[in-house]
Amino acid sequence: MNRRELERIDIPGERDARTRSWEVVRTAFERRERVTWPRRHARSLALAAAGVAVVAAAVTPPGRSVVNSLRDAVGREKVVGVRPAHRELVRLPTTGRLLVESPDGAWIVNENGARRRLGPYRMASWSPHAKFVAAVSDFELHALDPLGNSRWTKGRKQRMAYPRWSYEGFRIAYFSESTLRVIWGNGEHDRSLGSADPSVPPAWQPGTHTVAWLDLDGSVRVADVDAGRPASRTKPARRILALAWADGELTAIPSRLPGIPGTAVSAALRPGTNELAAIVRTGNRSRVYLADRLLFSGAGRMQDLAWSPDGRWLLVPWPSADQFVFVRAGARPKLVAVSNIARQFDPGAVIPSFPRVDGWCCVS
Repeated sequence: MNRRELERIDIPGERDARTRSWEVVRTAFERRERVTWPRRHARSLALAAAGVAVVAAAVTPPGRSVVNSLRDAVGREKVVGVRPAHRELVRLPTTGRLLVESPDGAWIVNENGARRRLGPYRMASWSPHAKFVAAVSDFELHALDPLGNSRWTKGRKQRMAYPRWSYEGFRIAYFSESTLRVIWGNGEHDRSLGSADPSVPPAWQPGTHTVAWLDLDGSVRVADVDAGRPASRTKPARRILALAWADGELTAIPSRLPGIPGTAVSAALRPGTNELAAIVRTGNRSRVYLADRLLFSGAGRMQDLAWSPDGRWLLVPWPSADQFVFVRAGARPKLVAVSNIARQFDPGAVIPSFPRVDGWCCVS
């Protein structure tokens, strides 16, 4: 029996089954939600709009603006950084160790380039002589050794930020939401010093237990944490970017630097001096200054300046170029660049995120 003969055989109940099936399908079709033409063709419309934007960009300035907006939605093209550049961070240009923070956690980078992940911590900072690390993980403050072993943990109901060690490691200042607190280096005697702006890290005066911080009203407060006296208060004339001590004097670094156009987004005093290094942004360009001297500049965003312990090299992280740029700050600046930074510190991500630099400290 061939196929056609088989198809002509009338199976008992088949006709009724077909009728019932058709009724079910027809009823479901009539009760369906009506979908408009644009919704049915949303994907095609999106692709067509992108094509129109590309054509418009070729012929009109408004069209180029549309393409720029589309690029912003998916991430701008990577900026060409310093060339030539090393492909891997195989060593630091001078002594010391880096603390680096990525979505994967906090990392230590040794002078020889070896990297160690400390754990899922943020905003890490070195103790004196790099013997310990203080870091936070949302609602906990941690004291760790450089191998990532926990020495103690302090929990609170508020989010924590920016732990900073005193000069000999006996005190740690940190933010708990919008309050500055101080805890002993062994994790005991935790107390509040008052309201604070948690976007600007506190700064210890070297050789003392005097700490400075920015209050919520924009005033700078200074207190000896062991004396128990009320903190002094000074109201600066400009918005403050950072606080730093030099020669026993507190410097409140403004976001607008005298004689330099643009907005400062990161600043750090050179160790042992009053020389200020700063990243100043104007439009889509960043410039790195030492005092009023331009060291180098580039397109896109730069962030998180860090001086080497000996004050000879300045690290400039450059997310837009995916580079660490080390600048030898002599009479004739020398640039040493390392590329592929995001991949090295966020290795498991499909699209790696560029890390932030939390500190560059001395050898233990």
